[in-house]
Amino acid sequence: MARHLRGLLSRGRRAIAFRLATAPGIVLHELAHRLACLLVGVPVQSVVYFQLTGPPGYVRHTTPTRWSTTAVIALAPLATNVTIAAVLLEYSLAVYTTTGIGGVAAGGLLWWVAVAAVIHSLPSTTDLETVWTATIARWYRLPLAVVVGPVYALRRLAGRVGTYRLTVPLSFVALGGMLALYDLSPTAILDCLLSGRWGCWDRSPRLVSTLSTAVTHRIDRLWPVVAERLL
Repeated sequence: MARHLRGLLSRGRRAIAFRLATAPGIVLHELAHRLACLLVGVPVQSVVYFQLTGPPGYVRHTTPTRWSTTAVIALAPLATNVTIAAVLLEYSLAVYTTTGIGGVAAGGLLWWVAVAAVIHSLPSTTDLETVWTATIARWYRLPLAVVVGPVYALRRLAGRVGTYRLTVPLSFVALGGMLALYDLSPTAILDCLLSGRWGCWDRSPRLVSTLSTAVTHRIDRLWPVVAERLL
């Protein structure tokens, strides 16, 4: 009994430590829900952006009557947190350059918020269950399952393996992907940090240009087919 109690207390301390370590992601998650409610005109009853016990945070609102409204509110954290993470990583790698301990700490802060944002980007099980049920309830909404389905499947997978066992590795994969995009080695980054500089790798923005190139390439491939059908 005593051992079981100590185990519970230990897990409780780890849970609190993890929440504190990823607090920016929790706040951004709930803020995304709150702003989505404001955007679609759904009244909010109460909001808690962060707490150490119970749910990490929550936004209680009236029940939407339209599928689109429900989807916007439920999926807002995924779109918002991932976008914020991408912008912060792009800025920290391509734009932000400085010297001194304070400047390096600010660069590390950008990475911390970005990683925390990805960790807490998945919508809750309740939110996705609501959207998924509404999606398959009407035949004319079934094509929308292409959008909702992958997120819903990811949420179900997280429920099986553990949400943070899935999202924590994904967050570091995202960070590693950005470093790979900029062709930055850990050694190059470490050399800059040890010399008290951030951004001495001197890279220009690549995320927007890479996305633009991919979209343009796709359009170039599809356009002859579309033009042929139209003509």
